[in-house]
Amino acid sequence: MSRPTLEVADLVRSAGTAFIERNRRWIRWTHIKVPRAIARCRTAALGGHIDECTRCGHRATVSYNSCRNRHCPKCQTGARERWIETRRSQLLPRPTSMSSSPCRRN
Repeated sequence: MSRPTLEVADLVRSAGTAFIERNRRWIRWTHIKVPRAIARCRTAALGGHIDECTRCGHRATVSYNSCRNRHCPKCQTGARERWIETRRSQLLPRPTSMSSSPCRRN
């Protein structure tokens, strides 16, 4: 899976502080927490860990911890995809050919 060239977190990092300062009169702490979490998600700011194979001892590169904020696109992409697949599996089968005559009620 290739990484996109620009992420929401990049936009938040570049313009988030200016947005907060411009809107200081109405913005609340609950609003500020979301862009802060998105900007820090999967960076050294939240710490990280090194995955190691229990069989051979191979160590992977550092994996940074996620913010797990429900508004974060990085954290919620997997959950969203699972939710969509669950809903797809619950859909009723649709007919392969649709009738062109209108439905008539008597």
